[in-house]
Amino acid sequence: MRLGEAQRNVAAAMATARIEAGSDRIALSSGWAIQSSAKVRASGEAVSTAGFASADWHRAKVPNTVVGALVEDGTYPDPYFGMNLRRIPGTTYKIGERFTLLPTPDDSPFKPSWWYRTEFAIPAAMAGRPLWLHFDGINYRANVWMNGQRIAGKTDVAGVFRRYEFDVTRLARAGAANAVAVEVFGPEPHDLAIMWVDWNPTPADKNMGLWGDVYLTDSGPLALRNPHVVTDLDLPSLAAARLTITAEVRNATDRPVSGVVRGTIEGTRFAQPVALAAQVHDESLEIVGGRAG
Repeated sequence: MRLGEAQRNVAAAMATARIEAGSDRIALSSGWAIQSSAKVRASGEAVSTAGFASADWHRAKVPNTVVGALVEDGTYPDPYFGMNLRRIPGTTYKIGERFTLLPTPDDSPFKPSWWYRTEFAIPAAMAGRPLWLHFDGINYRANVWMNGQRIAGKTDVAGVFRRYEFDVTRLARAGAANAVAVEVFGPEPHDLAIMWVDWNPTPADKNMGLWGDVYLTDSGPLALRNPHVVTDLDLPSLAAARLTITAEVRNATDRPVSGVVRGTIEGTRFAQPVALAAQVHDESLEIVGGRAG
């Protein structure tokens, strides 16, 4: 499927933003630093400002949990060897207990929230285009900041199995340094988080962190999201099917925009015009196709 102006591949190499071959996204996987909020006195506005001093923070890559990053940088020993997992601070629950259902100890270094931050450049060629910041997995809650402004709070960013997408067009600076900071809060016992069992013991941070990919994408004035095809089969013969195609169309501009959704399924082409008011997101689009034998 494509909508109006097709999304294009980004072809610029960045110092801390890796371009994945064959995709239309800037992967924010390297150049991250993490630190406990108990050791950071600065506000989110400051932490998410380019040039903020984080040289004494722990180096990290994303996706990664807090404990995972601290093991990788040598702060803690390999938890898969011997009884090393029990040497990580905060691992005080009794062997065999399901720590995910228990409160994190008050003296655990993973009781407070942890900061993730990175800086990256956006190619000048992306100037003037809608830009979207994606998080494919956050455990469990988070405040998200970019270039000194909070774009989402922990009451909205909550849930380990959710994906998040934020319109950062007005905050992003093409051709200049950009900073993203995420304050992550670990799950509470009542949260539907990542569960563990007695023979696979829970890490002390309960998998707190950015466990999914983080990346930036651009689009045209209208962005197409979540295309889906529903098939209604003729039963019991299965000789034909009726296809219903749905999608979300988002207008990222301050003006009304019209476009055409076009697609092809097994040689069958379809098209439907759309018209959205300014800043309309998640407008539902449905295309009902004919019978296919």
